[in-house]
Amino acid sequence: MNEIINNVIISVKEYNGQRVVTFKDIDKVHNRLEGTARKRFNDNRKRFIEGEDYFKVKCSEVRPFFGQTLPNGFNPKADIILLTESGYLMLVKS
Repeated sequence: MNEIINNVIISVKEYNGQRVVTFKDIDKVHNRLEGTARKRFNDNRKRFIEGEDYFKVKCSEVRPFFGQTLPNGFNPKADIILLTESGYLMLVKS
């Protein structure tokens, strides 16, 4: 399933019963250079609560749910950050 946000098509993703977005999704929707959302997250990471604002999971864990190649090209051992709605709102505020 896809949604159009700011004239950009992104796939709807859910994890632990919550809608989540990736840094790549955020950069696309906000028309920013790739890597901008990740940098803002890393700059402000101490303000984010894991399990509430974001989930840190292994790519191998979420790939079957998303049915797509993840932003890092699917290294099964790599971590991926999935932002919840509260995490997204905190990130775009920065």
